[in-house]
Amino acid sequence: MQPEPFHRPAALHRDPSDVAASVSLHGAGPAAEPLGEVPSPSQIMRRGFVLASLGFLAACATGGGTQAVARSGSGAGAQQLPPGIWTSEGKLPPQRWAQPASPQASDAQARAPFSNRSAGTGRTTPPAVARGGDPKRTVVGPADKPSSPALAAGFNGKVIARTQWTPFCPNPKDMNPLGDIRKITVHHTGNGVFTDTGVAEVKDELQTVLRGEMGVGHDDIAYHYVIDPAGRVWAGRSLRWQGSHVRNWKGVDNRTGNVGVMVLGNFERQKPTQAQLATLQKFVVQLQKQYKIPRQKRKGGVIDKNHGVFTHQQLSPTECPGDNLQNPWDKQLFPRLLASV
Repeated sequence: MQPEPFHRPAALHRDPSDVAASVSLHGAGPAAEPLGEVPSPSQIMRRGFVLASLGFLAACATGGGTQAVARSGSGAGAQQLPPGIWTSEGKLPPQRWAQPASPQASDAQARAPFSNRSAGTGRTTPPAVARGGDPKRTVVGPADKPSSPALAAGFNGKVIARTQWTPFCPNPKDMNPLGDIRKITVHHTGNGVFTDTGVAEVKDELQTVLRGEMGVGHDDIAYHYVIDPAGRVWAGRSLRWQGSHVRNWKGVDNRTGNVGVMVLGNFERQKPTQAQLATLQKFVVQLQKQYKIPRQKRKGGVIDKNHGVFTHQQLSPTECPGDNLQNPWDKQLFPRLLASV
């Protein structure tokens, strides 16, 4: 059999224009051999269609994999996970934002005052709870916050200024000078039971006492100092003026030179707090030192009621300051006062 003649493959045929194009694109040097003939436009379209179809199939396969991850879980009640960024185990990535450590109140809530007492109960209304927060974590109302160190519970040697609870100033023309201080008299309010220790509640009670005194014809609150259930000492009537807390009795002048100290509460119906008793003893001793007032004086075996420290009932007929204060006064407080100064 005669062999067929040899033919150069078409891939090895070169056109001079192809060589020029290769040099212009790749620079001087040998150009790569093409792998086949240049495809026609119809071939390019068919190849593009095939590539697009393959891309579509690949996208569908990827979506099916994502749905498979989203449906991962055990049992018929497996959670359908929402679309998003997932880990390879089908879990959500960790959160990247901070959570508040405790319930927070808005500025409006923090500034909002609260009513002092529930209607008809005599009980203090608790501060408002932060909306949406733990009911055990309360927002402190501004009335509960001391406006100065002197408003902290207990007695630190300082008296809370009168301007902290009332702007009212009596007319000096209606007042009588106190004169030289020579004695101190202890009282109770004697109205309803009062046990509140909050600053706002005490202020309200002091204003109630003031209105009551003015209602019976007095020019101001009757007492020079007031001790609340938390043991704070509040300034009442100015020491420039006589008080209206003890009437003169049996020739004894109980108005001039007499400082009135009132303990908030009705001690015929309640007992004073330990804070009140402690403050009463400390504060009276402080007044004794400041004004050189002895515990009491005796003349010829008789108590001199013009000088010393007394309770109201020791100067004129009254139940003030109530048995529940008079008894600890006699047994505990009075013996601790300064016998001489």
